[in-house]
Amino acid sequence: MNQASPNTPFNSGGDPPGDLITTGRLSQYLGCSERHIFNLRRRGLPALEIGDMVRFDLAAVRLWLATQRRDASHPQSA
Repeated sequence: MNQASPNTPFNSGGDPPGDLITTGRLSQYLGCSERHIFNLRRRGLPALEIGDMVRFDLAAVRLWLATQRRDASHPQSA
């Protein structure tokens, strides 16, 4: 597995498809807290559990996020 440096930016090609990243790296990429990543996992965000570690395939996460998009300018009615 290709291990990217913690200082490698995501848009530089440092995380090729299939590369696994940590919760911390994913929270940096998405600009949110690690707690929010945990909440997204409860909503279906794909993750791999390897022993007691959790890793994310960035390509799978991007695909999942694309399916979750909705137009923020038109809030859903309650």
